[in-house]
Amino acid sequence: MSKTLFKNLRIVNPAGTPVYIANGCISSNEGIIDHVGGTPSNQSDYDEIIDMKGKTAVPGMINGHTHLYSALALGMPSPRRIPKSFIEKLRNVWWKLDLALDEASTYASYQAGILACLRAGVTTIMDHHSSQNFISGSISRLVEVANRFGVRLTTAFEVTDRNGPQRFEAALNENLVAIRDFSNHPYVHPMMGLHASFTLSDTSLKIIAGHLDKFDNPGVHIHVGEDKADQQDALDRGFDSVLDRLMKLELLNKNSLIIHGVHLTEADVAAVKKARAFLIHCPTSNANNRVGLMPGDLTRKLTVGLGTDGMQSNMLIEAKEGELIRSSHISGRDRNIDYLNLLFKQNATIASRLFNQKIGLLEKGYHADFAVYDYHPRTKFTEYNVAGHILSGMQRPCDVVTRGKFRIRANKFVSINEDEILANARLESVKLWEKIQQIG
Repeated sequence: MSKTLFKNLRIVNPAGTPVYIANGCISSNEGIIDHVGGTPSNQSDYDEIIDMKGKTAVPGMINGHTHLYSALALGMPSPRRIPKSFIEKLRNVWWKLDLALDEASTYASYQAGILACLRAGVTTIMDHHSSQNFISGSISRLVEVANRFGVRLTTAFEVTDRNGPQRFEAALNENLVAIRDFSNHPYVHPMMGLHASFTLSDTSLKIIAGHLDKFDNPGVHIHVGEDKADQQDALDRGFDSVLDRLMKLELLNKNSLIIHGVHLTEADVAAVKKARAFLIHCPTSNANNRVGLMPGDLTRKLTVGLGTDGMQSNMLIEAKEGELIRSSHISGRDRNIDYLNLLFKQNATIASRLFNQKIGLLEKGYHADFAVYDYHPRTKFTEYNVAGHILSGMQRPCDVVTRGKFRIRANKFVSINEDEILANARLESVKLWEKIQQIG
């Protein structure tokens, strides 16, 4: 690590202060920002001074929920039978994919998925993993790849009953090993991953809760209320809702990530608020799965972040498409969700708590993670129109910095062979798709 000055930058900090600096600099000392603003007159104590030539910097983005294991799903063949419901889509597509993944294809997914995230300026990834035939050692392999790419990571292996008791035990143990091994890692926050309430028995949830009692609970990462079937399952088990079930079984705390929340009751919202847990909104996935819209007023009641659910890697596109999806369902006078607020403010709040570090803003004391765009606006760029330029003007960053170091510079990865990774991913994708077709 060293002290580096990145000068001649247009700085856009949507959730920070100031929001906009027309020409300034970012100073990084040992990977932490120690100055944002005008260029210091005395530059003699910097180890490196880099002229960014008027490019535009935004905070390194945070994906509040994704599935890196789905990286090789891009373009895969459609299922033989077109799913008629959300549950059928899980059974015929995603649950076959996670059964088909082996060590080689999982590793290729990690590499290709993180590569795509960095290409989009995403520097913190909250992953929810499932490779049901490569469980033991899968999280440590992911951490290894993330460290090599220089990204920050939350881990969670999907625990479920749907593949039998042996895989349940293996997945539970994989999470527990990760919590033990990585709880003090500066760039990893291990969590307990659960698929969804409807794929876990009360007995299984009690076993998980019992193990978490032995730790300083790092939080559960679980899909909740994505489809009405999830809530109906909880009712059938004698609970008022999924959140009622999780609360009564003592699984929620202030570090928990509740994903989707499309079908939450008022009591559910109160439970999430009481637990001080976080809700992660995944608009493009919800639209793709046709499960409905998350109620917009939840963003005023809870801390709601933004994720992609593995649909894509680009958070700016997710934010823009989320806004458009919702706009198509509301009247002209109705207020839309402020997707930039979810992306740049709420995601920063969530990541900062989970990692117990300052993450997600371009301000003194925050980690020096930022994406740089060679952006030449066709209209005037000011602090008052930041949202329009970010969502409708910027495309792909030319440089990405994490921990004060370039990971992508002048559109090329530093110390990473992108061509080799993509070539391997293409080979593994073909083998993976063939295995999926063989699963009954």
